[in-house]
Amino acid sequence: MKLKAIACLLVGLSVSGCALQKDYVALQGRLTTLEDELRQSRTLSQGVEEKVTSKNARLINRMEGLDEELRTLRGELEESLHHSTQLSTNNTDMSQALGELRASVEELSRKLSRLEAFTGYEPSDAPPPAGAVPLDPTAKPTAKSTYMDAKKAFDAGKMDEAKTGFASVVETFPTSDSADNAQFWIGEIYYREKWYQKAILEYQKVIENYPNGNKVPAAYLKQGLAFETLGETENAHLILGELLRKYPDTAEASIARKKLGQ
Repeated sequence: MKLKAIACLLVGLSVSGCALQKDYVALQGRLTTLEDELRQSRTLSQGVEEKVTSKNARLINRMEGLDEELRTLRGELEESLHHSTQLSTNNTDMSQALGELRASVEELSRKLSRLEAFTGYEPSDAPPPAGAVPLDPTAKPTAKSTYMDAKKAFDAGKMDEAKTGFASVVETFPTSDSADNAQFWIGEIYYREKWYQKAILEYQKVIENYPNGNKVPAAYLKQGLAFETLGETENAHLILGELLRKYPDTAEASIARKKLGQ
């Protein structure tokens, strides 16, 4: 009975040992599986981490690049605003300068008009009157054409050529409307050449030969200025006084009054 009981116990232990062995093997297998899964999980985690790290790095680089672009744009904007402010200021200054220049030109134009009034200046490049017939270059010279050619030479600073032309008008067309003007400009040529004694004589021809001409007041005035330049103040005052007596309402008389202190 005891032997049978022992035998049964051994059989039970054997069966139990087999069961434990199977459980151990199963447990070992599960443990191995878990370890494999853990390793895979770690590997996957590392891969994801590397990818995230790389992506973060790229994002950081991109953000740094955007920051740099933003700083550049801000700099350009500030520069543009500064330039715009300067441009606005410059435009204001330029407008003011142009206004001052325009006023100076207008004042110069007024002075030039007054100067032309008493010197008898006649623009040589004035447009021909409406309906005027163009001059035929092969036509015989007239008093007017000879005078205009001489005046153009005078305005261009060609004094010898101008003097010859004006003298031709006086000698060839002494009774023409251009003769007194031509004689006056001969005097002007000598005045500009600072040959004041000769200029005085030529102006005197205007006064004596063309007493009704439009250049007589200007001839008196320029005679007086020539005498003054030569230091002959008494003669200058006599001539200017004669101008005031004979032509008191002319522009030349106004200049003479200032010279005489009246």
